[in-house]
Amino acid sequence: MSVYTPVSATELKTFLLEYPVGTLTEYAGISAGLQNSNFFVTTTGGAYVLTLFEHHTPAELTYFLALLQHWAEAGLPVARPIATQTGQWLSELNGKPAALMLRLDGEHLEHPMPEQCAAMGAILAQLHLAARDFPQQRPPDRGHEWRMHTAANLLPRLDANNAALLQAEIAFQQTIPFTQLPTSTIHADLFRDNVLFHRGQVSGILDVYFACTDSCLYDLAIVVNDWCCNADGSLDTPRTHACLSAYQAVRPWDTLEHTYWSALLRAAALRFWLSRLDAQLNPYEGDMILQKDPNEFRDKLLHRIVDSTPPAITVDARRLLCPMPVIRVQQAVEHLPTGVTVTALCTDPGALHDIPAWARIHGHTVLETRSAGREYTIVLQTGLST
Repeated sequence: MSVYTPVSATELKTFLLEYPVGTLTEYAGISAGLQNSNFFVTTTGGAYVLTLFEHHTPAELTYFLALLQHWAEAGLPVARPIATQTGQWLSELNGKPAALMLRLDGEHLEHPMPEQCAAMGAILAQLHLAARDFPQQRPPDRGHEWRMHTAANLLPRLDANNAALLQAEIAFQQTIPFTQLPTSTIHADLFRDNVLFHRGQVSGILDVYFACTDSCLYDLAIVVNDWCCNADGSLDTPRTHACLSAYQAVRPWDTLEHTYWSALLRAAALRFWLSRLDAQLNPYEGDMILQKDPNEFRDKLLHRIVDSTPPAITVDARRLLCPMPVIRVQQAVEHLPTGVTVTALCTDPGALHDIPAWARIHGHTVLETRSAGREYTIVLQTGLST
């Protein structure tokens, strides 16, 4: 059970005198929480959740509780904090900051279907839009700088294969223009165990204690990497499509977000691989938090790298004379995305000039030209056609 600070019935009854919620009828510790001590509390006035915060300071908690109130006022299904008789959202119990919140109906989903992933995409976009006028800002706990710093610290302690993977991913992550992507206040930890469903609808958004100002796309990538994954870490196409379509129906992406979606999926997978590795290799003294397997997100990262690597194709234009080698290459690349490597094999020596000239005119990059006997090879990378 994840209750680190016990609370007696007598202590709880005294605590509840601060709130306009009636008198205690029953309570029980909640085993699902990992970071804080949580209790179901039932009074003559209703059903609530009591949280004793084990790690956050009162100053930090003021931000989180204000955000919950902001989202609740926007009509979103979050755990609204209950104010004390004197109008305060934060109190203290057994030496820990404590808050009482409305208990939400619903259950966690273990195996979401496409329609439930669609519901997640829509509600996440609503959270992002509703938070645009939230006046407070908070830097991310696990943002890009944290990821780069933590990766550098962990590298010497990894085996050769994992170190090579992490070193390569550090280099890739440095190419992402995080500061240019649209931002809002994001949840940053919206896993299945932080969401409740009731009668097919999202009925509860829980555990906002990683919320911060960061990329909207990064928040969506965190959701997709948990809600839309197969057991081996690969993405399930119907669930992923349902989630992304529903999100964009509420908050359409801009051009930069379309370009860097695959990269943000990698960033989100990297974040949780690193945080789990860090918890495993550098446990806090007296830490009772359940250790989660880092390999789950390493495997997801590997899949995202493969998914985001542009394919390579070969165009066989041997035994064709000008202008057919150029036409064959043009037909092959017509509908390809940016970044695909295309290798043209030709026997017409004019292709060594014609194909590179055509490629440059149309915005593609010539990587290499070479000759071997009577065979000529031109390697190019597709760009944005002009």
